[in-house]
Amino acid sequence: MRVLSIAGALLFAALPATTNYQLNSYGFTSGGGTGSTATYSLEGSVGEISGKNAATANATTKPGYVQVQQAHVPTLSALDTNGGLYYNKLHFVIDQQGNPSDAKYLISVSTDNFASNVTYLQPDGTLTTTLALTQYQTYAAWGGASGGLMIGLDPATSYSVKLKATQGKLTESAFGPVTTTATVAQSLTFNLATSSQASPPFSVSFGSLSAGSLTNSLQTINTGLSTNGAAGASIYISSQNGGLLSGSTGSKIDAVSTDLGSASRGFGAQSSSATQTSGGPFTVVSPYNGSGNNVGVIGTTTRSLYSSTAPITSAVGILSLKAKAAQTDVAASDYQEIITFTAAGNF
Repeated sequence: MRVLSIAGALLFAALPATTNYQLNSYGFTSGGGTGSTATYSLEGSVGEISGKNAATANATTKPGYVQVQQAHVPTLSALDTNGGLYYNKLHFVIDQQGNPSDAKYLISVSTDNFASNVTYLQPDGTLTTTLALTQYQTYAAWGGASGGLMIGLDPATSYSVKLKATQGKLTESAFGPVTTTATVAQSLTFNLATSSQASPPFSVSFGSLSAGSLTNSLQTINTGLSTNGAAGASIYISSQNGGLLSGSTGSKIDAVSTDLGSASRGFGAQSSSATQTSGGPFTVVSPYNGSGNNVGVIGTTTRSLYSSTAPITSAVGILSLKAKAAQTDVAASDYQEIITFTAAGNF
């Protein structure tokens, strides 16, 4: 009888590791192939491609060589309100993170950090809840280094934005980090003063009117305006009586638009200055932009006095009043008028 002895040995292998990193799974594939139609592509491999995902709060590593073919995850280099002016839009600039020029980007926007409100930016700058291939646009199409605008937004609302990139048929990345910025509230600031009074009640006087002589008001009326209105703002002027009225006699020196240097009588206003710190420009509206002794009527109908067609900061208009009495006007010490100034933003 023969006895066969078998001696065995156990072999142990250790996973590659350093002090900071460990490779949890590794192996080799034996190749693969691709298949495609006009719409879809499939890339496959034969062998071991499985492994363990590794992730932190800021990064994720996934197994398989398809993962490393993905486009780089994009982010935003800017999401702002243009210095606090935008209440219904946001300016953005894409950070490509090294993607090629033909990569396309999808921009997703939410008002609740993507809990339930999820929308997508369209090429025209508006948002939609419907996802379509047309919303994937190149860096250049999204404005390049100058960026683009998201429009039709709500004032004083926080908007969260994230992006993903794709380049080719198999390389769409995951969404990148979320950037959040709030639109500002609509604003309009209007100030009124005279050259001698900083707070109401305001009064402007002529002193004595001499028949046949043109008299300028002793004070100017100064208006101040700031707004982030997309189409600017306007200041309007109107009066209670349509001229300088004497309550005791019923006589009135009518408000007119004319050259008081040659006219026999009348009452009106002329702007000597219209400036702004930024934005605008702030302009004087005809007929209050006259020179010399030309004045604009201050009637009971509300008329535009100053105007801006864009957001404006610290605009100031300086207005003078002019009056001329005729020999036929009844002498009285109570000629007066009440003038109303109104500001309206064009949002």
